[in-house]
Amino acid sequence: MKLNHINLMSVDVAGDVAMFETYFGLRPLVMRGKALAVLQDDGGMVLVLNDFAKKRGAFTYPEDSDVHHIGFIQESREQVDALNARLKADGWDVPAPRDYHDAWTFYFKAKGGYFVEVATETKLRRVEATVAR
Repeated sequence: MKLNHINLMSVDVAGDVAMFETYFGLRPLVMRGKALAVLQDDGGMVLVLNDFAKKRGAFTYPEDSDVHHIGFIQESREQVDALNARLKADGWDVPAPRDYHDAWTFYFKAKGGYFVEVATETKLRRVEATVAR
């Protein structure tokens, strides 16, 4: 099975499209006004951004939480640092990268309200688990 797409609610679809194009190399496939954008990465994964106000209602992403986020893997600490510096130079509010969960990483808030993580690869450890039957 292969992950096909991710759909995120965004309160600034155009701003988020510009961010994903500029910093992460995604390219728009479909743009429907200010309410919907479909982007794709080099691996074929699709990211859908939408601002369907009627469906969104009063929903907002948490203000101080990076729990709900999407992540982009970089090959080295130097690449993480370079992207961080580029974002900061362009006026984004990004914290300095740090060691976190065995990765060199930082999180920042997208214009659409959700968080984006930029990190080196984390080697996941095998965890023994039992399944209740």
